[in-house]
Amino acid sequence: MGQFFFIMLHYVKRMLRDMPGLPIILLIPVGIIVLNSLATDPFMLDGYNVIASFVTPIMMLAFQFFNMGFLHYVLYKDFKGDMRWRLRAAPLSLMAFMLPAFAAGWIFSIICGTLILFVSALFLNAYLGNLLVLAAVLLLVSLMSTFLAMLIFLFVPKVGTANAIVYILSFGLLALSGAFFPLGNSAVAEFMLTRGTPLVIGQRAILYSGSLNDLVPALGGGMSAAMTNLGILAAITAVLALTTLIAARGRKI
Repeated sequence: MGQFFFIMLHYVKRMLRDMPGLPIILLIPVGIIVLNSLATDPFMLDGYNVIASFVTPIMMLAFQFFNMGFLHYVLYKDFKGDMRWRLRAAPLSLMAFMLPAFAAGWIFSIICGTLILFVSALFLNAYLGNLLVLAAVLLLVSLMSTFLAMLIFLFVPKVGTANAIVYILSFGLLALSGAFFPLGNSAVAEFMLTRGTPLVIGQRAILYSGSLNDLVPALGGGMSAAMTNLGILAAITAVLALTTLIAARGRKI
């Protein structure tokens, strides 16, 4: 167990130290939240910025998927690059390195998400509702994105292609969640804005748990609706975990 944590800590340090895009991955979502808050007249309730309270969860969740590129940085370098042969010469199996790398990617995403939430709450007056629900959403979506990153790694041979998939997927989730342009009033649009992506499911769980629901009761929801959305996130994560496990057993790393 000590060996696992030592290797995992090594990967976390590498992601924090070696990735030049780390400040950007934190500044961009906060910047988008700020711009959304400034684009309209201030809408304050009980001292909280309602726009920031609404935008912060979905941006934090969106960047869990952008963070997949950080895990790919170490996975492709160590397991599909020159480092692979050095690891094969080690007295440990490749899996003894891959599992800590997976855990490091998950922890790294949680750290980034927590920092985005902290900055938004501290400097933008965002209200984030029930902290236990907020933590559960962050843990599930970060785990979901980590499993997805592993699936991409298992099936895509080149890191450039993998990174392109990460960006297409991440921007696609944002677009389908209505972050870039209105989706209209159709039944399809209604579904996409309430259940269509993990971003809106997680956002609704947070909002219903007390965020805007406390400030704007007309929003509806409540803890029961928040738990329903949490259950959907947990089910999606479980399916991805099972799929990743089956794929990893069927493919030679």
